[in-house]
Amino acid sequence: MELKDLDLLQALVQDPHLSRAAQRFHLSQSGLSKRLQKLEEDLGIKLFERKGPRGLSPTPSAIEIAKVSERVLTAWNSGLQNAKRHLDEPLHFGIAGPQIFMREIILPWWNKNSSKFPELTLEAHISALSRVSFELLQAGMDVGILEHKEELEDFICKPIFTETWGIVTHPGAKFDLDSPESLAKLTWGTLSPQMNPVDEWLVRRQKMAPPVYRVYWNDLTALSKWVAATPNAATVLPSHASQSAILQNTVKFSSLGKDSKRVLYLAYRQNHPHKKIIQNLLSSVSVSGN
Repeated sequence: MELKDLDLLQALVQDPHLSRAAQRFHLSQSGLSKRLQKLEEDLGIKLFERKGPRGLSPTPSAIEIAKVSERVLTAWNSGLQNAKRHLDEPLHFGIAGPQIFMREIILPWWNKNSSKFPELTLEAHISALSRVSFELLQAGMDVGILEHKEELEDFICKPIFTETWGIVTHPGAKFDLDSPESLAKLTWGTLSPQMNPVDEWLVRRQKMAPPVYRVYWNDLTALSKWVAATPNAATVLPSHASQSAILQNTVKFSSLGKDSKRVLYLAYRQNHPHKKIIQNLLSSVSVSGN
C-alpha cells in the first residue's frame, strides 16, 4: 500500500462514485476498480459494497481507515513542508566573533530571540581578531563579526554594532581626561602586551606617556573585577565589556569622546539561507548598539 492509496480511500469515502474519483485521480474507471480491488486484497478488508456500475457504499472498516489515513496524510504533509522549509532555513547557525561582542551582545540577543527559532541550534566561536572571524567564516561559520569593513567577493558586509570605548576606573579614582599627566597617575592594567587598548587609545591617540602596567590579564571579567577591587586602578575597554559592573556602580566608565566609536560589521555569504535569523540579528543588535 502506498500513501496515494490513502488519499484515494479518503476521496472514495467522501464521494463514493467511481467515475468522479477516476477523473480526479486521472485514471480510467476500470483502472481505478483494479487498484481498489488490490488495496482490499493487501489489507484483507472489504472496503466498499458495489452499488451499480459506478456507485459504491463504504463499509464501517473503510470509514475507520479513512479517519486514520487523514491523520497519517496530515502528519506526512506537515513533515514534508517542514523538510522543504529547512532546505531554505537550515537548523544550524554558526557565528564567529570577538570575545567581548560574543559574550555581551550575542549571548543576550540569543537568550531574548531563541524562542523565535525553536528548532535552530546556535554554534558560537570566539576569535580574537577580525581576520580570525573571517577565516572561521570561510571554514563554515554562517556569519562573522569583523572589526573592519572588507570588500569580500561573494560576501555581504553590513554594520551591526557601534562600540563606545572609554576608561574603566575604580569608582574612587580621580583624573582629568584631558590631562595626560593626570591619567598617567592611575594604576593601569590591560589585556596583554599584544592586545593593549590602553596603548591604542591613550598612548598613541591622546599622547599619554606609556604607563607602567601593574597587571596583564587576558580575561575581561577578571580585569573588570581587578579594577573594581583596586583603588586608583584603570583600564580601557568598550562600555559593553563591563556593562554589568557599570550598572552595579562597582566601576566607572568615562567615554574617550568623539574618537571613541568603532563600528563592527556582520559578514555573510550572498544568497544565504538563514535570511530570517540574519535579519533578526541585524535589526535587534543594531538597535541596541546605537
